[in-house]
Amino acid sequence: FSGWYQRVAKGLSMITTAPAHAADSVTCTGTSDLSYSPGLTFTPQTVTITETDTYSSCVSSDPTLTSGYISGSFRVAGLSCADVSAGPDGYRVDWNNGQRSSFGFNEVEATITGGVQQYVGTGTVVSGEFAGDTTVFTWVYALINPLDCLAPGGLTSQSGTVIGDITGI
Repeated sequence: FSGWYQRVAKGLSMITTAPAHAADSVTCTGTSDLSYSPGLTFTPQTVTITETDTYSSCVSSDPTLTSGYISGSFRVAGLSCADVSAGPDGYRVDWNNGQRSSFGFNEVEATITGGVQQYVGTGTVVSGEFAGDTTVFTWVYALINPLDCLAPGGLTSQSGTVIGDITGI
């Protein structure tokens, strides 16, 4: 039998397969800073939110991608300390390797659980690096202190954490 095993092993070693390719993916963690103008109060009003997300730690199928950055402003009507469930329909991430990914959200879910506000945006990368891939971004902020909303000028900023996942098929 030993000769038979050697012939089979030699035959199997000659079989070639196409190289496996890892699906495009990136997972990043970082910080999210929001500023509100005018500041949030308990009276609904149109507010400009300026958001800066810094993804300081990324693990990616693209070895040149190690960090990213989002910065932008958007206006939201009817925002107040009692209702901060709004956000943009999408973002553009600028990656450290000079690439960009623009993505749109199909759904953004806002929840308050265990003393934190959490926003989960799911969607698709519409252009740039990882185009066509699925996105899930999760932002977590401490609950708003109502006293900040009653202070002159209202609540003008919030800071929290963000996790971004982009996954290919």
